[in-house]
Amino acid sequence: MKNQPEWWDPYSCQPYKLKDESKPRSRWSNVWDYAKTGLTALLGLPLIVISYLLLRAKPSSKDPKEFIGLSIDLGFGYESEMVDMVNELGVENLLLRIPSWDADDLDSYTDFLSELEGKDIVINILQSPHSTQDYELWQSQVRKIIGVTSGFTNHYWIGNAINRTKWGCRHSGEALQLQEKVEELRSEFHSLFILGSSVIDFEPLLTWRSLCNFAKFKLEATAALMYVNRRHSPYGTQYGIFDLKNKLRLTKAMIRLSNRSKNKLWITETNWPLLNTKPYTPNSGNPTRTVDEATQAEYLKLYYQIAYQSGWVERVYWWQLINPGYGLVDHRDGSLRKLPSYTAFKQLLDGELVQKPKEPN
Repeated sequence: MKNQPEWWDPYSCQPYKLKDESKPRSRWSNVWDYAKTGLTALLGLPLIVISYLLLRAKPSSKDPKEFIGLSIDLGFGYESEMVDMVNELGVENLLLRIPSWDADDLDSYTDFLSELEGKDIVINILQSPHSTQDYELWQSQVRKIIGVTSGFTNHYWIGNAINRTKWGCRHSGEALQLQEKVEELRSEFHSLFILGSSVIDFEPLLTWRSLCNFAKFKLEATAALMYVNRRHSPYGTQYGIFDLKNKLRLTKAMIRLSNRSKNKLWITETNWPLLNTKPYTPNSGNPTRTVDEATQAEYLKLYYQIAYQSGWVERVYWWQLINPGYGLVDHRDGSLRKLPSYTAFKQLLDGELVQKPKEPN
């Protein structure tokens, strides 16, 4: 990322955490949107339950290189080294963030994209806290980004973590409006493949709200930032039942019923934060919230294998290549140290993806 606003944390590559008093939960617009979310969930619950119960796993037949994706970011530099590592890993599916606030300064992004010839690129256009204050500006920024990068890809993931106020959306209704403004650009750019929903973590009520509504947009696929417990394996459960497989099952069940998205699920972001990597880790960095390097590599493999064996997921992208806090490579001492997860990622691409996952002891 070239231009880093004051509210952006360059270490963990996300906005700084907001103070509680800065979160507008009690505003009328928020309360009204919460009511819509609750009503939508109440009305959809019987169908969601039926869809969930009828859904059966069927291992994917995709080639590992079609299924496995990796996110890359320009925040730390090392552009030529990243290209070399991408080629060394053999990964074909890449995801690149471009912030809306960089729309007038895209040369570094296009220069980098030109080095990735032949790769399947998804561009994640990030919203800012200002995007929902000026929807016309947001649309103009997205138009510029698509116009400049359309020679490299037609795949665009719109927004990021729409259920986290620090990312700019005070409620899901604002995220739907951001998506609508992008939908209007289809008349200017043909054959767009647009991903959305963009809910982070496992929040099924908000996922359903983003997938079943009367907003004016259509998605070619649903993008889910599907993390699991920061400390536990993909077999760890939330609410007593939802391990990774069941989280994917419920998300897929909702997508099948969606009036906004085609029946495709892409995991566009996941990782495990690493121990003793503050400030790069997005949480406290304490042992109760992080894993060591060997465990991260083990969980990475399990995540991909579980998702692959379910047959409910089109692709999974690891966030990201270079970041000491949760990536595959640590750059803190001025050199690039490949972590155990780097090797694990390559092993998946070399064929281990198709193996059945083994629950850790």
